Amino acid sequence: MAIEPTDAIIVTRMSAGSAERLARAPSEAGRVHSVFDRAVNLAWHDGRLLTLQQTGPLVAPFAVALDRLPRSAAVRAGTPVRRRGDTLTLGDFTCDCRGATVANTAMPEGRRGADPDLVDRVAGTAECAPALRSVRAQEARACLAEGLRTGDAIAFADGALGLVGLGEGLTPAGDDFLVGALAVVHRFAPSWLRKHPAVAAAIDAHAAGATTTVAREFVSHALAGHFAESLIELMTAESLEAVERAAARLLDMGATSGADALTGVRAAIQAWPR
Repeated sequence: MAIEPTDAIIVTRMSAGSAERLARAPSEAGRVHSVFDRAVNLAWHDGRLLTLQQTGPLVAPFAVALDRLPRSAAVRAGTPVRRRGDTLTLGDFTCDCRGATVANTAMPEGRRGADPDLVDRVAGTAECAPALRSVRAQEARACLAEGLRTGDAIAFADGALGLVGLGEGLTPAGDDFLVGALAVVHRFAPSWLRKHPAVAAAIDAHAAGATTTVAREFVSHALAGHFAESLIELMTAESLEAVERAAARLLDMGATSGADALTGVRAAIQAWPR
């Protein structure tokens, strides 16, 4: 029997993947991994992350948006997360999942809309993290771009492996850059990655030990074609106004995470043969 929540936190939106993971979770669903001003990351029972965020567009394909985040000293790293019916409990807080909107975070394939020139024009204004201008980053970026330009999957993989874990912070700049580049690939030619499953598998396996837990989650989902809603909005925008609006939302993510992803988008668009 489901708990009848009183003054519960309301789950407003979640990705389809997050909805499936919530529905399959056992009663001992996981624990709190980390707590930040705008997000609470959960170490889920399946060994992956689930992110609780403030209400609004999903900032990650593994996110769940709430009408307010739990704020209490009782919610900290290690706090148990339990599921019963359509509710989750974290410390003294109850999250009611009933009635949440389920969003599709898969990048749609298509060459219409998302004018590459418009995206390139807006992305060019982003100020990326200094780590992406380092010698190591420049070499990796050049290798990845060459792979996209020539269709060389090995070169693309070498560049991607050089970017994973590059930089500092919760999601290093190299990972954010790679996620942006993968958004372009999945928008314009997802079959290219499907033809080279070993490449995606190698990048995913490398990310499991070479970067942060949160960044690994973003990279793994991006390899599978799932992204933050702002990236999907950017890559499917049909006007300059829509591109600028999506880019502004993306730039609001983290200190430089959005700008680093935009830099990856621009680099991939410039390298991709039209």
